[in-house]
Amino acid sequence: MTGDLSHPVNPGNTPSYTLGLFTNMYPAFEGDYRGIFIRQMVTDLEERGVKIFIAAKPTPSLLGYISFAARSVRLARRKDLDLLQAEYIPHSSLIPALLGRRTVPIILKFHGDDARIFPFKNRVNMALTRAMIRRAAHIVTASEEIRKTLIDIGAPSDRVTAIHSGVDTAFFTGGDRQEARARLGLPPKKTIFLFVGRLHPWKGIPELVEAARACPEHLFLFIGPGSPPDHPDNCIFFGTVPHREVRAWMNAADCLVLPTHTEAVPTSVMEAFACGIPAITTNIGGCPEIVTDQKNGLMVPVGDTGALVAAVEWMGSHEEERMQMGHDARATVVQRYDHRIMTARLIGIHTTVLENTRPASLTK
Repeated sequence: MTGDLSHPVNPGNTPSYTLGLFTNMYPAFEGDYRGIFIRQMVTDLEERGVKIFIAAKPTPSLLGYISFAARSVRLARRKDLDLLQAEYIPHSSLIPALLGRRTVPIILKFHGDDARIFPFKNRVNMALTRAMIRRAAHIVTASEEIRKTLIDIGAPSDRVTAIHSGVDTAFFTGGDRQEARARLGLPPKKTIFLFVGRLHPWKGIPELVEAARACPEHLFLFIGPGSPPDHPDNCIFFGTVPHREVRAWMNAADCLVLPTHTEAVPTSVMEAFACGIPAITTNIGGCPEIVTDQKNGLMVPVGDTGALVAAVEWMGSHEEERMQMGHDARATVVQRYDHRIMTARLIGIHTTVLENTRPASLTK
């Protein structure tokens, strides 16, 4: 179970506080997927009355850290902030943790590899992560698995709460499959498997391409940035598309595939579920927290191309069961992962931290 500060707030209450947000990932243009879930969080908080100032890294290059550092220093020293929040640790948290005003509490959010991989690379990384943990008034994680990892390295269990990114279930919803395929110029009869994300080996792209090679009767579509690898004719790469257009591709597909090697709770899976299609994922990280094997999707071991091929073949030959999985997938996100539920829980943490550290800050 999550920490004691995970209670939701009354949706009728309008928060009144000012947040300084530090993030080394944030969309710089339409179609930029870097930190798109953080932008959704900002939108949701602002709609609930939270005033937000952001210091964001403008580009994925290492040179972007120069301007990011300057922006972070300016933001950390502002005198009108009630609360600080850093996304991805320690890359975004070092400056606010060291230079932020000590009267302003800081919340850390770990998203995945910053908890799962970074601390365990060497002793310096572990010491740095533990120092950040000690500085935090509260810690938010993108999955229960990450929460447990941080507790194992010393984070107090009552100050760590798992809150998934959430999905807009009013926008991401099912549509007419044949109509979506006609609009996108896709074949009406093929079973279509969709991948959404970076074209990176850690996302399982090599295994997915090999699975496509073993299943020539099916069509595999890839949406996201990166260079396409060598691939068979039944793989089509479309590059990046604006985030709001992803829904149309999900409505056209029969199943999402994400054979990732490292992940929290994947945003692409939540969006696919909201659109009423099941997913094939690996049994890694936070994936088992949303995918229930043979209920709303299928799970395979990391790097196991044979198991991935078997899962693809099963989805392709069991249309009725696949449709039921999609129905159950939609129910999963509506009940547990709607972004309004996640926003209410995050505001609950903000509010409680502020009440515990600066009781007057919500009433000024």
